[in-house]
Amino acid sequence: MEYKQEHKPIIKVSDLTRYMICPRLVYFSARGHEQGGIAKGKEKSVIESILLKELAFNLHKICGGEDEEGKREETEADAKRVIEDKVDGVEWIYKEELKGVKKDFFEEVKKDFIRSQSMNVENDEWLGKVRKVNGMLELEKAHGYEREHTMLSEKLSMSGSVDKLIRTGEEVIPCVIKTGKCPEYGVWRSDRVQLAAYAMLIEEEFETTVKRGFVEYIRTAEFRESQIRRKDKALALQILKRVKRIKGGVFPEKGENAPCDNCVFEEMCDTKKTLLSKLFGK
Repeated sequence: MEYKQEHKPIIKVSDLTRYMICPRLVYFSARGHEQGGIAKGKEKSVIESILLKELAFNLHKICGGEDEEGKREETEADAKRVIEDKVDGVEWIYKEELKGVKKDFFEEVKKDFIRSQSMNVENDEWLGKVRKVNGMLELEKAHGYEREHTMLSEKLSMSGSVDKLIRTGEEVIPCVIKTGKCPEYGVWRSDRVQLAAYAMLIEEEFETTVKRGFVEYIRTAEFRESQIRRKDKALALQILKRVKRIKGGVFPEKGENAPCDNCVFEEMCDTKKTLLSKLFGK
C-alpha cells in the first residue's frame, strides 16, 4: 500500500502581518477573494507609500555627501535627482499593486510626491536625518544589501521576502521598510513580530543566529534597531498556527483595531457574519 506524503501549506510572513491588522483579511484572501485593487478613496496614500518604498531602496545614493557647507548644495541637488530618477518607472515595478489606477491620476500624485520630497531636501529636515550617522545606513554603505531576498522553510511551513538583507560576514541582518506612522520610541509590535519571523527563516537558511534587525520608517526618515527577542519569535509561531487554522476554514473574530472603513472586504465580511448568526441563532 502506498502512502501519500501530507502536503503542508506554506504560510507567508505577509500573512502574519495581515493577521495582526485583522484576522479576517487572512480568511477572505485564503478563500480566493484577493483584494482587487485599491480601496476607494485610498488611491493617493497607496501610491505615495509605493513611491516612498522605492525611494527607501535607494537611500545609499542620497546620503553619500559630507555634512559641510561647501558640499551641501551639491548633495541636495544630487538627492533631488535621485528622487526624480527613482520615481520614474515605478508603475512598471509595481504594476500589479497599481492595477486600476488611472495614468493621469498617478502622474499627478507622482509630481506632488517629487515636489514634497524636494521640499524636505531643501529644508534639510528629512535629508538631515538620512545623512545622519546611524547603524543601518552605515551597514548598507559598508556591505550593501540584497533586495527582497526570498526564503522558504519546510520545517516551519513558512516563506517570506525580506525588504533588505545585509550580510556583514559575521551577521545576517533583516531590514523591513515601513511607510506608515513611526512610534515615538522603538518599533511597533507587529514590526517586531515580522522581524522575528524573518529571523527564523534566516537562521535556517544561513545556519546562523540573528540577534537584531532594523525597521526603516521612511516617511520620517527614522531608522530603528530592534533586538530579536524570544517572546517575539514565540508570538510569531503562535500567529503562524492561527493563520494555518484560518486558512483551513476557521472564521476568526475581527481584529480589535481593524480598519473596516478602508477594507475592500467590508461588505463580504458583514454578509458572512449575518449568515453565521442565522446559522447559530445568534
